[in-house]
Amino acid sequence: MDTIFGYKISNSEYPQMKVIETPKFMLRPATPNDAYDLYEYLSQEKVVKYLPFKPHKNINTTKKFINSFFINNYRMGKIGHCVIYYKPDKRVIGNIGINNISTWSREGEIGICINPKYWGNNFATELTITTLITGFELMNLDKLIAITYSENKYTPKSLETLGFKYIKTCKPRNNLQVSRIFELTRNDYLKMKRYYLPNLINTFN
Repeated sequence: MDTIFGYKISNSEYPQMKVIETPKFMLRPATPNDAYDLYEYLSQEKVVKYLPFKPHKNINTTKKFINSFFINNYRMGKIGHCVIYYKPDKRVIGNIGINNISTWSREGEIGICINPKYWGNNFATELTITTLITGFELMNLDKLIAITYSENKYTPKSLETLGFKYIKTCKPRNNLQVSRIFELTRNDYLKMKRYYLPNLINTFN
């Protein structure tokens, strides 16, 4: 087992997918046993509003989603999302990661989805750091990209706290919300790692 910023890094059953453990969270590959926790938030319109699927109507939809979005991509050797296991409540409260890229990719887009019961707890910054570890420490990516929508007033602040720079505003097809694109380069990450991130992470403990 290794550690980065004091976070524990260990292996999972999928060689390319690591388990990352922080004081409050465990980020691990999804399993079929997570279906009920995922269904609780993926069945809500406000959660999936800007995702490429409709709210899940029943638990079977969620079980199929776990196979298609998580497990099938793991089995193909891709780096994908982990579920967010919240240790104080002993349950999965969301998913986060890089959106299913090959291990030889040079850049990736990050995504996060959290159960609304846990909105407002300022978890996003701490959780997004785990994607920086995956992208820049474990994969040696050149760049990470994040896309936010105009209704979301909180994520941009979290991204900027982590050194992401605003690139441009655009309006994707089939989406009425204006989106903002942010990016973080490897060089900027390495500067933060040396001068800023350790102190920021200490505030979460």
